[in-house]
Amino acid sequence: MKHPVVILHGWGLSAGTFLPLTHELRKNHFVVFAPDMPGFDANHIPKTPLTLADYADFLEEYLKKHGVRNPVIIGHSFGGRVALKYLALHPDTVSALVLTGTPGFTPIPRKKLMLFIAVAKVGGLFMSIPILRSAKDKVRTWYYYTVGARDFYRAEGVMRETFKNVVKEPLKNLMEHVRIPTLLIWGQNDIIVPLRVAQEMKRVIPQSRLTVIPLFGHDVPFRAPKQFVAALLPWFASL
Repeated sequence: MKHPVVILHGWGLSAGTFLPLTHELRKNHFVVFAPDMPGFDANHIPKTPLTLADYADFLEEYLKKHGVRNPVIIGHSFGGRVALKYLALHPDTVSALVLTGTPGFTPIPRKKLMLFIAVAKVGGLFMSIPILRSAKDKVRTWYYYTVGARDFYRAEGVMRETFKNVVKEPLKNLMEHVRIPTLLIWGQNDIIVPLRVAQEMKRVIPQSRLTVIPLFGHDVPFRAPKQFVAALLPWFASL
């Protein structure tokens, strides 16, 4: 009997983004669930900033509500962070884990990221000067892309504070304590979370495997769903 599959989307995305992957998995007779996580559904914007633990609690409630037991969780990017946190809090409730494009180690050095957040605050005050307001968006776009913080740029209001909470939590300890089969599937051309990050994660996560899909990048699970599922099936069969 196949385990149900739960897909956790990345930052700024939604369950709908992963419909190509959902359809491909269902073609192979998997039962698939793909929630929209809080803050990424226009109808469910949180009133206060969330933490990674809050997202893990959301996932716990979602699984209970839908009667999902012992799933295989596929976590893309931010969704992989949530999966790792959930697994740490509920270690006996997941049968296997698939991580893709997940920044187990931040591609941006942590000191640089914290400095960036501090500079962004000062920059916000500086750009409030009337003569500079018209250039504010262009300057912000250039700066955030230059330091590699695209997701921070796309976040607004309470979700910007949520983003800060999420990226401040290190994942190494969570990865070291994973005790279930784990497959890392990476796009060879991922420039958001480069392949070197996946290689380091493989060294840290016990008994994990790494599969690289050529020609694709960070969006490999929904841009190349056939290749993604083809990488999954032999591994699924070994569980």
